[in-house]
Amino acid sequence: MERTAYNYGDDTPAAWDVLARGALGRPISTRISPVLFLEELNEALLFAPPVKARLGQRPKPAGPGKTKALAASSVERPEETERRRAAQNDCRRLILPRTADEASDVFLRRLDAHQNAPEALVAPLSKPEDTKSFLRRMVAVKKNEAAGLLVMPRAKAETAEQFEARMALCEACPATVFARGAHEDPTDFKARLDAQSKCRRPIMCRSDGEPASLFRRRCAVSRACLDVVHPYDAARESADDFTRRMDAQEAAPELSIAPGDKKVVGSLVRESAEEGAAALAEEIAAKLRLEEEAKAAAASKEEAAKAEAAAISKQRQRQDSMDDEAEAAKEAEERAAKKAAAAAAEAEKAAEEAEAAEKAKALWKKAVEKVDINSIGFMALKQMLISKGVPPDAVKVPNKFMLKEVAAKHGVNIEWS
Repeated sequence: MERTAYNYGDDTPAAWDVLARGALGRPISTRISPVLFLEELNEALLFAPPVKARLGQRPKPAGPGKTKALAASSVERPEETERRRAAQNDCRRLILPRTADEASDVFLRRLDAHQNAPEALVAPLSKPEDTKSFLRRMVAVKKNEAAGLLVMPRAKAETAEQFEARMALCEACPATVFARGAHEDPTDFKARLDAQSKCRRPIMCRSDGEPASLFRRRCAVSRACLDVVHPYDAARESADDFTRRMDAQEAAPELSIAPGDKKVVGSLVRESAEEGAAALAEEIAAKLRLEEEAKAAAASKEEAAKAEAAAISKQRQRQDSMDDEAEAAKEAEERAAKKAAAAAAEAEKAAEEAEAAEKAKALWKKAVEKVDINSIGFMALKQMLISKGVPPDAVKVPNKFMLKEVAAKHGVNIEWS
């Protein structure tokens, strides 16, 4: 994945700092994507529980990671430290000591969550989260089986109903779900949760100044991307730049495109436009082929109907001496005449449609096309000239500038720039 400088603004999760400082004694840079941040956090908190050894041998760690529980905090009682160390041997992530914001029974509920979800990242209770919200979060931690996942604490901006909706999603979502952001209204928050339920990567909160329509566009684009799509960043891009970045992100979902990276965005948008022009030319050609086939089929059907009517008429003449047979032949002739009339009407309709298609094709060929000779691809320009009536043999030239001469020779209306 590409390294993009991320800006979380007012929505930097406090739980990240709590866990990083608890494991490393220092923060981790928040200029990286949520995916990379959680990878670093998981690496810092990885614990290797000892494996039972034979009598007389020292226990060995089960794999990479820390081999000792974290030291006791200033508020942790000795019996609480012992409970934490005992629980640590059942877990693959370090358990942070009891914090000043946690009551003893709340701390024990966190130990229980660790033991039920041994590979989860569990942040302690910290203000403004209350005990009830903390206990609901521990339920979500225990229900989600994804390794290395962090269920974010309740944010100050979240109502009880909004927090419950996020916890319900966190119970099954394979990605970390951000709490309601500082610049999100209830409609924005619900739209992000709906999009997150269909996305395997975290969707960041609506940023400061991000237009509502562009925020929803980003939520939709995020579903196919391999990394987290950065929100609109007014310091690095305009709204038009952001729209072009979303176009480029759709064209290359495997990339992480930074706000303001006009070089990458311009290249991807130009390639997409060239592919679109070639596809349009092929679509028009296919439509014309279908119309020609329909016209030929209608003409064939009309000829068959006429032949059938002639055969019935001849048969009626041979049986004219018999009144009953003559009457039957007459009825058959009337039926055939009706079929012939219907076929003729169908053929006339097909001819009118073909004529209209030819007129549309002629108008399209005469339409002035604006083309940037420096940015359009060689093959895309060839396809454009062929679709405007230039014979395929005429475009067999080595470069775009000779194609420009071919276009002029065949009267193709192109405005070059």
